[in-house]
Amino acid sequence: MTTTSEDAPPSIPGLEYVRPLGAGGYSHVYLYEQATPKRQVAVKVLKNAGLTEAVRRQFTEEANAMAALEHPNIVGVITADVASDGRPYLVMPFYPRHNLGVRAASERFSVSEVLKIGIQISSAVETAHRAGILHRDIKPANILTDQYGTVGLTDFGIATQATAIDEDEDTGVSVPWAAPETIFATAPASVQSDVYSLGATLWQLLVGRSPFEVVGSDNGQFDLMPRIKSAPVPSTGRADAPASLERLLAQSMAKDPAVRPPSALDFARSLQSIEQELRLARTEIVVLTEEVTPARAHQESSADVNATRQRAQRIDAQGPAASPAPPLAPAMPPSPAPPLPAPPQFVDPVPAPTPALGPAASSRAEATVRRAPVVSPGPAPVVPTATVADESASRVRPVWALVALGVVILVVIVVGILVMSGGSDDSGDRAATATTKAAGPDDIGPPGEPTVTGKRVDASTAEFSWTYSNDADSDTFRWQTTDGAKSGVADEPSVSIVSPAGQATCVQIKVVRADGSNAALSWSDEGCVS
Repeated sequence: MTTTSEDAPPSIPGLEYVRPLGAGGYSHVYLYEQATPKRQVAVKVLKNAGLTEAVRRQFTEEANAMAALEHPNIVGVITADVASDGRPYLVMPFYPRHNLGVRAASERFSVSEVLKIGIQISSAVETAHRAGILHRDIKPANILTDQYGTVGLTDFGIATQATAIDEDEDTGVSVPWAAPETIFATAPASVQSDVYSLGATLWQLLVGRSPFEVVGSDNGQFDLMPRIKSAPVPSTGRADAPASLERLLAQSMAKDPAVRPPSALDFARSLQSIEQELRLARTEIVVLTEEVTPARAHQESSADVNATRQRAQRIDAQGPAASPAPPLAPAMPPSPAPPLPAPPQFVDPVPAPTPALGPAASSRAEATVRRAPVVSPGPAPVVPTATVADESASRVRPVWALVALGVVILVVIVVGILVMSGGSDDSGDRAATATTKAAGPDDIGPPGEPTVTGKRVDASTAEFSWTYSNDADSDTFRWQTTDGAKSGVADEPSVSIVSPAGQATCVQIKVVRADGSNAALSWSDEGCVS
């Protein structure tokens, strides 16, 4: 391929050109290899054509905006400079997987994955807003994926300070995901216009196309604009999307900005609530805390006056309110206890040994049978008045007391034996119950190796399906093309992907068990179509 000076990669000290990655209206993106430390990086280079002062200033603002925002879901800037041929460039981390726009066209994102991505990107947008920066171009293509599956928001090319928007400067918008007030310039860009784009982005991840595209109709920018202005937000049509998610997406894309969630943080919290509704693992919200300025300091409590907070903060959604405790039964008036007979005066004999009990039985016995409290020796008890003549009679009285003590000890021994045997049975029952609960679909053993077959559906689509032994209804599947260009997760043992006719496409499968056990450790043999 012949390259011109316009699209030729510039010579950059310390970086070696590898290959092109993409191009936009004002820039090219190339893959370079950095010498020290050795790693791959993405380099965004401005084109010479149309390189006006406004574009240069915009590019500088992008570099400053991205450098100022340190967030796990924002693609940062490593360095920025001007090449020897005069073209400005940014050096950024390289995200090797396809952006979400490409992935949404060929993958079926699960609701849980869309919720997670939505919370992470909303966290990034909220952090930018707290730094006073509007993104203004949130869309699937501007969300990248690294080798670990972590998403990152990029391309702050038309980002701007929220307090310094020049409405006379045409920065352009991506129509399919832009709010109507920014398309038709009826109101300035705002936090709510970024929230609109967040909702439109998640809608596309669920459906595979932008919200106002109509299958079988013309979907150019000028076809979409009147629909975005006046048509109601369509449902995703997904049976697994809860009504709460459909309502949130419709609210976020409301025509009136005042109806939308007031901030990206509120939008993220609503997504967290839907996660809780679906009993999914909660995704954390990570935002940059606002800086306490002198103008606001007098409004803060004395403990916060000197606090200048620029650290990451994790914010969790409020959990569901705790269910009130059930009302207690009305207390019954205590029955008067019958008076106890005065204890006989006798010397406590050495107690008989108590039979050993198992752990469950001993704890239960402790809760049921309590020893009489040990009384410290004290002054001798006052003996009722008696004469020496009564001495023989007093010696006879302890006989019946000793008999009573023997009966009590015998009862304790019997109760202990019964408790021990009952505890053993109970422990056995619990063990049996635990064994029963542990039993599940995974007891059928590990899944067999999938056999993958492929067939061509049409000139641009191929369908792959697979079979394997020891299958479970809860199994899900990871798939990838052998060239690493496409990958995803499937709920059913089949997947359709984009595959041009005449081009060989091969797919491999891994089976994933619902509880993580017995999962396939290696990829299956490939199945191919051409």
